[in-house]
Amino acid sequence: MMVRTSAPGKLMLSGEYVVLEGAEALVTAVDRRLYAVGSARRDDGSPQRGSGSPGRGTLPPEALLAREYAEAVVGVTDMELTVDASALRRGDRKLGLGSSSAASAAAAAAVVAWHGGDPAARRPEILGWALAGHRAVAPQGSGADVAAATLGGVVRFSREHAERAVTIEWPHTLHVEVVWTGKPARTSDLVAQVKTLEADAPGRYREVMRRLRDASEELLGAIVGGEARRAIEAADEHGAAMGALGEAAGAPIVTETLARVAELARAHRGGAKPSGAGGGDVALAFFDSARDAARFRDACATNELALLPLELGADGVRLEET
Repeated sequence: MMVRTSAPGKLMLSGEYVVLEGAEALVTAVDRRLYAVGSARRDDGSPQRGSGSPGRGTLPPEALLAREYAEAVVGVTDMELTVDASALRRGDRKLGLGSSSAASAAAAAAVVAWHGGDPAARRPEILGWALAGHRAVAPQGSGADVAAATLGGVVRFSREHAERAVTIEWPHTLHVEVVWTGKPARTSDLVAQVKTLEADAPGRYREVMRRLRDASEELLGAIVGGEARRAIEAADEHGAAMGALGEAAGAPIVTETLARVAELARAHRGGAKPSGAGGGDVALAFFDSARDAARFRDACATNELALLPLELGADGVRLEET
């Protein structure tokens, strides 16, 4: 017997850092997928091993736990489960598209599929199991990336009500270009530096976080409301507010490359921000015309900035043909 499931990668659209304090965030699934394959366990009965960095091989610890939570409800399986996250990488470097979250969703979905169920029909349950696995390993995380990997689409998310996340319609007048910085980021290190700022200078922390929360709420409201020009301006301010947080915390949230992307976006009537914690990974540039977006792409090529051709709002965790 064999089952094959998949889950999409993700991009944070708004709410970085402030989502950890209860603010809403927007996160989207993208059309690069992680695949999980469950097959009959080898005759030697060797236990499954976890790996904190899935490329082609075994599951990360979050996914192992998500599988266990799913089996506690759906039923134990005897399958050997492996993942292929190569689409979420470039060579040996992660692209910052949430491979561990996708692995957690795909692993829990494989349990459902092994017992004859349709993962797409049980996404809310799978989200609960994947969130539990992720939080057991990384309790400081928001879980927004897990919601995108499970539900798909563009997800409106809050940490307090994570299992009740909902999807929204993407405004057709808003164009997004994704730029990869070429440098993987360590989210945990950046979050730790921000937490140090909170402990050492609470007044300054509240000031910069208030600005970031306001910018995040403005961007979310603009996207939900379908107001492209407002979203562009809010994205630019969101990026600037993340930069101010980084300066206050002594953390490289907006790197030189991310700042350059923002400059190029402004020069072409757009606005840009880091996606995720910053420090590398990817930037998002927002435009309200296809022509401006095309000119921005040309400028990126001239400046040797790598574009990732990603579609937003991809389908969530699902069963694949074997």
